[in-house]
Amino acid sequence: MEKYFFSEVKPEYYNSIRQYRDEMLKEESDFDGCSGLQKFDDIEKWDLECKLFERYDTLPPGYSIGFEYLYLLNDEVVGMLNLRPEAESHPFLSKYGGHIGYSIKPRYRKKGIGTRMLKDFLPICKRQYHLDKVLITCNKNNEGSRRIILNNNGVYENDIYYSPDQEYLERYWITL
Repeated sequence: MEKYFFSEVKPEYYNSIRQYRDEMLKEESDFDGCSGLQKFDDIEKWDLECKLFERYDTLPPGYSIGFEYLYLLNDEVVGMLNLRPEAESHPFLSKYGGHIGYSIKPRYRKKGIGTRMLKDFLPICKRQYHLDKVLITCNKNNEGSRRIILNNNGVYENDIYYSPDQEYLERYWITL
């Protein structure tokens, strides 16, 4: 029986995170919602880096509080999600990044797992982080991400040009 669930990053999942990273690199995927995982060969060091963003006293200057979550199927990491609960007060996140960034392991895409992951996470945003709505952005050419957002009742707000990547982002709000 398939069992999907969220977990914080824990040492027992390091091997599965490493496999996730390897597949994402092999497929040349974007690491949205992965807190810079692509830059770390050592998963333990990545985990320690993620923990810095969870507390105000260790938060690097200019950044917003953020929490990394693993989405697991049984014990395999099939998706990753990063929540920035204070996105609306951050100059970059309020325009370009939003509250939630996410990615799905390439071999699990186009199977509804992204839609399910976001659907399963939205109650956590409301219950644990007391959010009433979340902003989620996606690249204008990312049909998969757009569908995930729309399947979760995302309401299109506007497009915004992100000059460093020379691309347009679509901005959506989901009321919780």
